[in-house]
Amino acid sequence: MSTKHQKTDRGQNGETLARVRAVSRAVAILRCFTPGQMYMSLGEIASATDLDAGTTRRLLVTLRDEGLIGQAVDGRYHLTMQVWRLVSAVPDGRTLRDLAMDHIRELANTTGHTVLLSILRGNQAICLAREHGNSPVQVRWWPIGEAMPLNCGAAPRLLLAHMPEDECNAVLEGPLVALSRKSITNPFVLREMLDDVRHNGWSLATDDVLEGLSALAAPIRNPSGAVVAAVSLGGLTSSIVTANGSPNPDLLATLKQACAVISDQIPS
Repeated sequence: MSTKHQKTDRGQNGETLARVRAVSRAVAILRCFTPGQMYMSLGEIASATDLDAGTTRRLLVTLRDEGLIGQAVDGRYHLTMQVWRLVSAVPDGRTLRDLAMDHIRELANTTGHTVLLSILRGNQAICLAREHGNSPVQVRWWPIGEAMPLNCGAAPRLLLAHMPEDECNAVLEGPLVALSRKSITNPFVLREMLDDVRHNGWSLATDDVLEGLSALAAPIRNPSGAVVAAVSLGGLTSSIVTANGSPNPDLLATLKQACAVISDQIPS
């Protein structure tokens, strides 16, 4: 067999081609980030990948320039929404959005309300999916792919409540944005509300994004119990909140059941 023919075989199947070490190292860095560890320092990444600090930093800078890695104000690194856009192109239908969509549609049909799926990215909540029910009033303030401040709305506050303590404290230090006259911008009041969210296992927001509209949110958890997303119901305040200011019990039970089913489908 000629040398030329051998090279053609190697190029066709790729099995004997040398691995590109820089690519392997970059993938190792991306794999460091998990729902339980969304932010990592240079030293933590270098330690997790067994790379020296200089190599790690060069790879991080390249990944940042390509839009896959972001850097928080405290210098720590995190994945960006560009990674989610790549994930959404995976054909096996195992993304969080794909796992949740049938249940979100069913929830919207059952309750008549607008249902939203959201995740935490940096110091904002990002809407991944939105499904409208048959209610005459639909929630349209949070389009898919758009961000919300963490102090406003049921789902953003739920995600804020389950952030690591130091990151939650950093958000509470402000500035805290007001979207309506009833938005919570007092960090002491907000801290008490977050304690209630953790204790209750759900989050209720009344008129704080748009007066007259309210939302109720519950968490989606991975197999280790960490909160990875929130599902929320939005609609007229009178349909979400009872006369005594508590969430509609039927809506809450239906929402929690849907979140439990979605959580059970998340692979370990």
